[in-house]
Amino acid sequence: MTTRPTGRRSLSQSLRGFDGLDIGRQGITERWYEDLYHRGVRASWTAFFSGFAAVFICLNVVFAGLYALDPNGLVELGRPSGTHPLLKCFFFSVHTVATVGYGNIYPGSLYVNFVVIVEIVLGIVVFAVTSGLVFARFSIPRARIMFSDVAVVRQFEGYPTLMFRAANQRNNFIVEANVRLSILRVQRDGGRTMRRFFDLDLLRSTSPVFALTWIVMHRIDEASPLHGLTQADFEAQQDELIVLMKGIDSSLSQTVMARHGYGPGRVLWDHEFVDVLHEDGQGRRWIDYGRFHDAEPIRKTEDAVNRA
Repeated sequence: MTTRPTGRRSLSQSLRGFDGLDIGRQGITERWYEDLYHRGVRASWTAFFSGFAAVFICLNVVFAGLYALDPNGLVELGRPSGTHPLLKCFFFSVHTVATVGYGNIYPGSLYVNFVVIVEIVLGIVVFAVTSGLVFARFSIPRARIMFSDVAVVRQFEGYPTLMFRAANQRNNFIVEANVRLSILRVQRDGGRTMRRFFDLDLLRSTSPVFALTWIVMHRIDEASPLHGLTQADFEAQQDELIVLMKGIDSSLSQTVMARHGYGPGRVLWDHEFVDVLHEDGQGRRWIDYGRFHDAEPIRKTEDAVNRA
């Protein structure tokens, strides 16, 4: 189970789906109205609809107050409803901005008519922007790619090899899928601290069709930045592995991408993943997502122990 980190968030933790980078900003003035479109697209659905409801209510409260400035500006047909004047102004504002117009209340003065014009114009803008944001949020192509919670290092073809696995959770194909793996390392040079990325070569970085699972592997040879490291060294150096994967969704014919990260405590030496693929009696393949993240220590044979 993935838990939310406490304290400072690292880049790998941010890539795992938490709330952005944990970086303080100085020397720049951030205004609440800047980049509202981008914030609206990135916000959760709960925050998005809560924000829309707050804007809608505030807009109608403001215009209800403007209508109330003219006590005789609203004419009510038929028998008086007995509604409080402020509530009557608020309901009229809602009817106006939503272009409902039941007809039981209508503007009766020049001032109120001008206020109605302003409210209708603002209402058109608010609903147009909201509709655009909803469409943008639905139309953004998103990949449903699951990454293993941990990466492992084990012997493979005579070399220690870093492995993690990914799975396409949709029942379709990601064609021309490719993955890139980098390591983020903090280095000191001349008294200065530098954060540097180093690309890690993969045994296979592309897949013509990504449909089931994919074990991504990096051979730790003499040219690898991980050469000679143990799990204790990796965690002491605070190294982080950054994963980027992208491809073309066969259903949408659009490029989709996914990202992930592995920091200290997420890379296990001398472990291997449990098998999650099996076939039933009819030859149909099954993926056990319940064990997708499971890794277990490698049991050394008696001969291997004696050689060690």
